[in-house]
Amino acid sequence: MTEWKASDYARISALQHAMAEEALSLIELNGAEQVLDVGCGNGKTTSEIAARVPRRRVVGVDFSADMIAFANAHHDAGLLPNLTFSVADARHLPFSEEFDLVVSFNALHWIPNQIQALKSIHKVLRAKGRAQLRLVPKGERKSLEDVIEETRLSPRWMEHFKTFHDPYLHLTPGQYAELAEQSGFEIRRLQTVAKAWDFESRAAFLAFGSVTFVEWTQHLPEDDRQAFVEDVLDRYRQVAADEPGQENYFRFYQMDILLAR
Repeated sequence: MTEWKASDYARISALQHAMAEEALSLIELNGAEQVLDVGCGNGKTTSEIAARVPRRRVVGVDFSADMIAFANAHHDAGLLPNLTFSVADARHLPFSEEFDLVVSFNALHWIPNQIQALKSIHKVLRAKGRAQLRLVPKGERKSLEDVIEETRLSPRWMEHFKTFHDPYLHLTPGQYAELAEQSGFEIRRLQTVAKAWDFESRAAFLAFGSVTFVEWTQHLPEDDRQAFVEDVLDRYRQVAADEPGQENYFRFYQMDILLAR
């Protein structure tokens, strides 16, 4: 599970928030739902959900204690008394049949043992409850995470990763749907879209990588971490830049899946 520093995440989270906002538009709420946000991060999107169901309970959970501390520090309990945040592991959610809707936005792909997380989500839902999940699936184009893995296995870096295991999920949409069905869910909708995000500058892309590559860079001496991120971005440019002027493009897939208990 990934432990990100909340203050750093808040500084570079424009992409994540934009993707969460897009996924939120897929959710139909009638105002009567109890909602759980799994992998809530800094709580910004969770707060928007709570504002849409002001008379119902909304809970945001994240594996990162630092993220939850940040969310609580920036949460106005007087404005949104129905919203709470707590530390929890998506594989072992501390609830049972308490929620009508579970959402998760670009968090679950950091859990290689995905069926454990899906079964945990199934357990917290009430009968006829729904789960709206957005994550990055494996696609035709080589991913940024694939390039990070190639980099860490290169002669320059491999000695630092002798006991390392890839922390990222690599499943196609079809494989993910199979796991969801094995976990007791019915697939209501599944769609995958190719996306591109222009960081506009090398410095902005580097800042993003310095925060989001933490599962890899934490294994390196601090003085080598920026060089590793630079190496990844140099390699990734050859994958993502389809034409001149796209040197700072990040290309990825977004899978939206609606599950019913």
